[in-house]
Amino acid sequence: MSLSFKQLQAFLMMAQSHNFAEAAMKMHVTQPALSSAIKKCEDILGGELFTRTTRTVALTKEGEAFLPIAQRLHTEYQDAMAQIQAVFAKQTGTLSVAAMPSFAERYLPEYLYQFHILYPNISIKIEDVVVEKVIDLVQEEKVECGFTFEPKHNLDITFTPLFTDQFVVVMHASHPLNQPKHRTLTLHDIATFDMVVMNRNSNLRVFIDSVYEEQEITQHIIAEASQIGTLGQLVKRQIGIAIVPQLSSQRMEELGLVCIALNESKLQRKVGIITNPYQQLSVTTQAFLEMVEN
Repeated sequence: MSLSFKQLQAFLMMAQSHNFAEAAMKMHVTQPALSSAIKKCEDILGGELFTRTTRTVALTKEGEAFLPIAQRLHTEYQDAMAQIQAVFAKQTGTLSVAAMPSFAERYLPEYLYQFHILYPNISIKIEDVVVEKVIDLVQEEKVECGFTFEPKHNLDITFTPLFTDQFVVVMHASHPLNQPKHRTLTLHDIATFDMVVMNRNSNLRVFIDSVYEEQEITQHIIAEASQIGTLGQLVKRQIGIAIVPQLSSQRMEELGLVCIALNESKLQRKVGIITNPYQQLSVTTQAFLEMVEN
């Protein structure tokens, strides 16, 4: 059996007051209730903590030895309560978020800025990683939420859509396809041109390849890379053209490249929030996601 917080308070109040009536009044309890708490405290510890006379109550030697321990325990309890209350009040804590790089660059900073304005004492940890890693981090409960494309496989993940992202063709400004008449392009329009693409095991590559196969179009692949940023550099060197999510168009345009919309209904994907249905979200993450969704 261990001491309750009320019993600890009763001991400390009695040690301070040396009088049952005064201690009971300060604790807003009756004298019998206070006396019972002190008795239970002594029973648990195994001996008397106070010597009682008709007028005063004094600490025994054992009570004096226990006093600094009780004061420390009382302080630690109050500190712990204050810390958890601050977390629930979102005055402190950590927000851990995973996001695919294109989303992390284009949308996430604004979301985090707005959240930081509301809760300036919350520390923020960002994992800007490829789509597959975002999903892994959420499934492994290393982060509480992630921003990525809607998973195509039947994964044990909860997905909340935010918007639908189209795809674009990225090319050098001098490329033959960069003409005023080409406001949009199709896969048939680009079929004969050299392509730089994501690695075969990437989520993005699997999705794009499936659309090509459905339309029975063959890609002329020259190079593969594991990062969209690398594709942009290859396009800039005129090694080929690339298909990337519109999310990445700003990065491509900053490289001086041209982005033309793809007129393909199948080449679009929902972007949203993923969470682990088996993980209880912290109040901090819940507040962040509510802000994003609204």
